[in-house]
Amino acid sequence: MVMIGVLGHISAAPLNGAVNHPLNGWYPCKEFTFSNGVSSSGQGEDAECAIYTAPFCYPGICEVSEFAEPTADIFAKRIPATAGDTKTAHNVWLLQGGPGYSFTAIRSDMVELRTKLGGAVNVYTMDYRGTGRSTLFDCVAAQITTTGSTWGRAIDPSEVPTSAKDLRMKYGDLASFSTTSAATDISTFISSFRMVRALLSME
Repeated sequence: MVMIGVLGHISAAPLNGAVNHPLNGWYPCKEFTFSNGVSSSGQGEDAECAIYTAPFCYPGICEVSEFAEPTADIFAKRIPATAGDTKTAHNVWLLQGGPGYSFTAIRSDMVELRTKLGGAVNVYTMDYRGTGRSTLFDCVAAQITTTGSTWGRAIDPSEVPTSAKDLRMKYGDLASFSTTSAATDISTFISSFRMVRALLSME
């Protein structure tokens, strides 16, 4: 399932109260960040990338462990509108399904969506926390999510107990990587940076 959200314009400045969760961006980057070994020199470069610093635990969802970092990095990408003013253009969010997957599989969909909408929208996406270039849900100490493990980056059912112990030692409350936390990242990002209008979703 791919989720699509349509919103109003975005301001470059965060709202008051959002200063504790800064946005490091937007930097020029390629539409297709990874090219599977093929040179990316001919690929579009009109995308923009950023890292949003989100609370590792949101109130009411979890509490930060004394061993965990207080914040999580959330990687975001946008493809700006080509028709009209990007500052006043509508914003469309295209999100990968799963949950548990980064947005790399829908990169071409972002470009296609902007084209089908006449270049009049900014198309946004992000890697959910725990995936892609955001803070990873990764069993480093147990070396389970490595290419040499049973299922490579995936986790074999027999590896779950060891992986869970590793993750709890590193992060504490694993609700910090729940779908609720990931959804809160999106809603917080939208409200912090003045994206307005209702969020829609569709299959």
